[in-house]
Order: sequence, then structure tokens, then C-alpha cells
Amino acid sequence: TVTHGDGKTKQTYTRLRAPYFNPEGFRFEVYRASVFSSLGKALGMQDIKVGHPRFDQDFVIKGNAPRRVRRLFDNKRIRRLIDAQPRIHLSVKAQEGWFSKFPAGVDELHFQSLGVIKDLGQLRTLFDLFSEVLQQVCHEGRAYEDDVRIHIRRLRAPGGRIEDNKYVLWESYDSRRDAADALGRLRDPVAVPALASVLWDDDALLRALAIEALAEIGHRDAIGPLVPLLGDARKADGERIRERVAEALRQLGEEELVDAVLAALGGDFVRLTTLGAEGEYRAEIMAALAGAIEGEAGRHAANALAEIHAVEALPRLREILRSYSVPEVTEKAVTRTIAALEARASLPRAASGADAQADTLPRAAGEPGPDTGTLPRTVGDPTR
Repeated sequence: TVTHGDGKTKQTYTRLRAPYFNPEGFRFEVYRASVFSSLGKALGMQDIKVGHPRFDQDFVIKGNAPRRVRRLFDNKRIRRLIDAQPRIHLSVKAQEGWFSKFPAGVDELHFQSLGVIKDLGQLRTLFDLFSEVLQQVCHEGRAYEDDVRIHIRRLRAPGGRIEDNKYVLWESYDSRRDAADALGRLRDPVAVPALASVLWDDDALLRALAIEALAEIGHRDAIGPLVPLLGDARKADGERIRERVAEALRQLGEEELVDAVLAALGGDFVRLTTLGAEGEYRAEIMAALAGAIEGEAGRHAANALAEIHAVEALPRLREILRSYSVPEVTEKAVTRTIAALEARASLPRAASGADAQADTLPRAAGEPGPDTGTLPRTVGDPTR
């Protein structure tokens, strides 16, 4: 807080300032409209319409670079955070006070409001506003909207929502979702690993946007991370995610793979037998089938693993029996599959292919049957 006035009258304000490098000298100012601001407009104050009618009606926006001001306030989150402040005067000002010690070209983002803001939620919103505005103005001159690195950093920011009683202390849903959407628009393959890392995130909408972005980028490195999601068994949104993944994989040229896996989950294993035994994405297909065991297609998924001789899946199947509650019909199918795969793994045969490699691994302590390795862990998969 800061107090202004003479000995007779004093007023206390809540003030927030942040220095940043502003070599172009960009200036803007925004505050709520009032009777006096309307009079100011009539007298010729420089008012910029940003193209969002309700925001233009509720606020006075001024600046020395109209196009850049419009780009700034085209950010939906910035408009929403400004609107959340009952009283606001936000501007870019020349450095002052202890900020004057900074090098030339450093200005300050400045907020001031009459009175002392004690509401924790309002203060949190104010800090979020500063963060969002600074992020945009600091990169505007470097094509912020087209900077893949910036969007990757936003996507990899901590996710979720933190609340303290009735106050939201942290929420990153919008920022991460916007980043995923932007990365899809930019179509740079360098974003594939970052997008793949959120495919198992708790935020269903973020996962959906990441899937769409990977499809838009169109790089084959996205296929491997996407395939296991064909077996996403989460009841809340698993079906919608599977549909999006199937569409994305078809866009990436994997129609045969999608059709084979979906047919197997329906009980038809013919197409999967060849593809799953010899295909490039065998490990990912096994991960999809293992994941599907916990869902409605669990019985068929377990049988499919037996059909493709997936001895590598034995540890995962044993884990499912030990740790998860599945329907009786699925449990029986998993038990039969384990028995069949253990029998196959114990057969003496020439070392060739993935099965033979798995068969030669040492038995895990305390485990019945041979230890046959583990399925590949999908990036960010909380169930693995």
C-alpha cells in the first residue's frame, strides 16, 4: 500500500508495480468508464476501441500504439482478469522511485486502486493479471503468438487448481489449454514431446486439445504416444478421448492400426493378430489393450493379448489381478491369458523376436512364472 496527501487529508491506495524491458516505449492505460471518463471522451481524450463491445463499453483504453493495444486486449484471459477487479487503473509508466535505478528502456507495469485490498481472491486475480500482461507485452515484439518455445513453457507449467477455503489460489487450466491450441496452430514438430507429456493429464479438455494439436502437426513421432490412449478406460471421458485419438491416428495414416485395435476390443482378433505380432507399434498396442482391461472391453482386451502372444504383458496382467477390481468375466479372461502366456514363455524355442527376448529374462523374486519384462510406460500415465 501507499499513502498520498498532505497533513490534513490522506488517502491510501493498493499499488502493484513490476519493471520490465520496454525498448519500444509501448504505453497503454485502462480504467473503468464513468461519467467523468465519458466527458473526457467528448473533449477529445485518445480512446482506443479494442473490438470487444462490452469491454469497450465498460472500460476506457488508451495507448500510443493502437494495433498493439488491440492485440493485447484481444487476449480473453486479460479481459476477464481486468473485469474481475472492482476498481482498476492499469498502465505502463516510466520508471519511478527505486525503479529508476534500472537501465534505460526499463518501464513499469503499474496498478493502483483506492483503499486497501484485503480479499485474497482479488489479490490472486491481480497477480494473475500482471503475469498474463507481462508475458504478452514482453514477447509482443518477438512475435509472441508465434513463439513455439513460449507456448511449450506455458503447457509445461504446473497444472490444476489450488483452493484455500473459498479462495482460488492457483489455476492454470486456461493458460495450458490455450498453449496446446496454439501449438497445434503453429504445427511445429518440436512441440510433439511437450504435447505428448499431457496426454494423460487430469484435465480432460487439455488432453483433447493436445490430441487435436498432434493431429494438426501431423508428425509421425506423435503416433507412439497416441496409440495407448485407444485403451483409455476412464469412465468419465475415456470414450470421448478414444474417439478423438482414433480420428487423430487416422489423420496420421494409421487407419489399419486403429481398425485392428478397435475390432479386437470388440472381440474380433483377426486383423490384430498380424499387426500386433509384427507391427512397428506392438508395444504401444499392448499398452492400449492392457489399459482397456479395466474398462467395459476388459474381457476382449485380455483375450487379444493372448492372441498376439504378448508375454511382455505378463507383469502388467498380474498387477491388474492383484491391485484392481474388475468384473468376474474379465478376471477369468485375465487369468486364462496369464496361464497361456506363461505356458508359451516356458516353451523352448529359438531366440527370435520380442517374445524370445522376453522369455529369456530372469524370473522375478516371488512371482509365479517367468518374469517377462514390462510394458512401456506412457508419458504421464497415472495408472502406470
